[in-house]
Amino acid sequence: MRKLLIRLLVTIAVIIIGFGVVPPAQAASGILTPCSESSAFQQRKSSAPDNYYFNKPYEAYSAFEVCGEDGLPHLPITLGTAVDVAIPFVLFHYVAGFIGWSARSYLIAANKSSNPEEKEIFIDLPLMIASIIQGLLWPLLALKELTTGELTAKANEVYVSPR
Repeated sequence: MRKLLIRLLVTIAVIIIGFGVVPPAQAASGILTPCSESSAFQQRKSSAPDNYYFNKPYEAYSAFEVCGEDGLPHLPITLGTAVDVAIPFVLFHYVAGFIGWSARSYLIAANKSSNPEEKEIFIDLPLMIASIIQGLLWPLLALKELTTGELTAKANEVYVSPR
């Protein structure tokens, strides 16, 4: 009961800190200036080679972007660009978790069989398909195992070397 209460409090604290306490960052906080007004950017632009591959990007940066003190263009994060970053981030982590959870569930099931070494070398297709189907729901299964204590090792199972 105590462990469940601690996990619940930690989850609530993470949610409060992650979404409530941290103020949103301001992109135009005085550090970023329009590239057309930045002297460091103008210096970089004048020292760049004079050809199409340098002139066109510098013209676009000076018209649309903001630059830092170093003269390099920056893209301020707005809600529209945050979504452009968040969607690939979520997809990558879902796919990576799917691959890892499928492999983990296959190895756990293979270790419970009568010949685990053979199943690691020669893939058991029905077991692999079941593991892949199970891997599709990995966020829910990970949450279930985290709350029941199956995912983490108990304190007496973790070896701590003497110091």
